[in-house]
Amino acid sequence: MTMPNKTYELRKLFFKQSKYSAKEDKSYEPLLLQEPLKGYFKKLKPDADLLQKALIPESYSQEQSISEQIFGNDIKQQYIGLKHAANLFAERCQIHKNHLQEIDRRHMEAQEKLFGVKINNSSDKSKRLTSLEGQLAQLEKERREEDLAFWKDTVELREKLFEGAGNYKDAKHRSRIFSDVEADYDR
Repeated sequence: MTMPNKTYELRKLFFKQSKYSAKEDKSYEPLLLQEPLKGYFKKLKPDADLLQKALIPESYSQEQSISEQIFGNDIKQQYIGLKHAANLFAERCQIHKNHLQEIDRRHMEAQEKLFGVKINNSSDKSKRLTSLEGQLAQLEKERREEDLAFWKDTVELREKLFEGAGNYKDAKHRSRIFSDVEADYDR
């Protein structure tokens, strides 16, 4: 290999052998929801990724059809919004499931204690029975309240999901209609 004798050849050789690119990367933008060092933001990672995708402007090329250039960003944004609503819904479902499992666990413990009190004779048996039956009634009330809270919380999310799905479908439909017109025009 001969030594290059011009500046641009040296620069070209440097970037060819280097891990750095000769082109400047202007696409980097810092994340809005950056993960803290302790990692307690793991549940927000899917939404942080979606938010980052939403902030990246759509780049267009000559190969894309006019309909893709016009409606592509709208379709992308509608999809991101729909995915975000789905993430929120999934998180709320997971919280609901965890609450019910905890209530069920505490209910089972109270039932086991109640059975133990019923088969053993002790001086404070009636007091303990009343206390445990009160705990069971309280747990059943908590379960009903959690079911109601889940329903209330998810009504709006489900409406957003259906609205987002409709908007996404409409954006895809507009793009398809415009593509068909564009294809007819090209003939």
